[in-house]
Amino acid sequence: MDDYEQRLKDLRATLGTLIDNYDILPDASYQIFSIEGEIRSFEQRKERLNLRFSRIDCHLCKQPIWNEDEPAKLGDKGSLLICPRCLCTIKQVKGTTEMERDLDINSPGTVKQDCEGPLKMLQSQFLIRKSEKFWLIHEVVGEIYYRAGRRKTNLLHSWIDELINRLDQLQEQKKFMEGMRTLIPDLHTQIFSLQAQIQDLQSKVDRIKGGRLPFRCSQCNVWLKENGIPTFFGNYTICNQCKKIISEVMTTSEAEKKHGLPKGTIRRDNSRGSLERYKKLGLLRQSGSLWLLHDIVILDKYKRIETKEEVLPVHSSTTMSEEGIPSDLLRRSASIYKQLMERKQLEK
Repeated sequence: MDDYEQRLKDLRATLGTLIDNYDILPDASYQIFSIEGEIRSFEQRKERLNLRFSRIDCHLCKQPIWNEDEPAKLGDKGSLLICPRCLCTIKQVKGTTEMERDLDINSPGTVKQDCEGPLKMLQSQFLIRKSEKFWLIHEVVGEIYYRAGRRKTNLLHSWIDELINRLDQLQEQKKFMEGMRTLIPDLHTQIFSLQAQIQDLQSKVDRIKGGRLPFRCSQCNVWLKENGIPTFFGNYTICNQCKKIISEVMTTSEAEKKHGLPKGTIRRDNSRGSLERYKKLGLLRQSGSLWLLHDIVILDKYKRIETKEEVLPVHSSTTMSEEGIPSDLLRRSASIYKQLMERKQLEK
């Protein structure tokens, strides 16, 4: 274990050196990406030496709930559990007014305008989405875009695209030169040099896209197992399950429309205090003038959440005898008794 700690310490020190010398380092973005991947790889190996097991999973992210966690309990008899990580993810979805306040943006409507413009590409990742006529935005956008200077390039994997484009260009050059090999003297040395560059770039691209480096969701902390390039912006990574959780945060009007509730139902119940438990958990909260809630609130409060608990048959008054015994049980008992008596008669 000490070796892992020392190796992690060395890798983090190397990462710091690379960041400090970013401007003079060839392929700096890839080198930093690679070292970060190595750090995650060692973290993953270290965790495998300390395996833990849990008998219960979060209803939303499907990840284990540990003893030290304090999950939210919903459903019948509290049988439906939501882990603290999912609760945190849900609370991080905000309206544009709240986001502007948190980022100290003094021009009202700035975030809303950006959602229509440079941030629109984040819709596919559900980091921003429109709920009825209002934009909802995850707070991480503040870190990867606003606090990073509002540069659109921060939202793109531009360095990966540049790497792939450079590889394509070198392959085209090599193909052209091979066709001219017999016409131009000493061209084979240039072809050899190009081949070395192509192999270097190809190995880098394969490492990025081939699923060799582990990624970890920044929201639920789970290790991602999918091959290819995950959704990441700088050091922030998000898994598909967390995207789904974020996408299910909505305004009250969207929730009512989605589930066929009368307009104003949620606001009415909120004003009457019947939704306090959800507010305490952060599943229902006010963001600026908006009330936001997760879909699980509607399912728990107004719909029936299906659980894996065994459902026992319920007998109504029409299926019960005067003695309170189900009539079908009485019939079966009478039939068995009759068969026993018939056997006794035959034995005599």
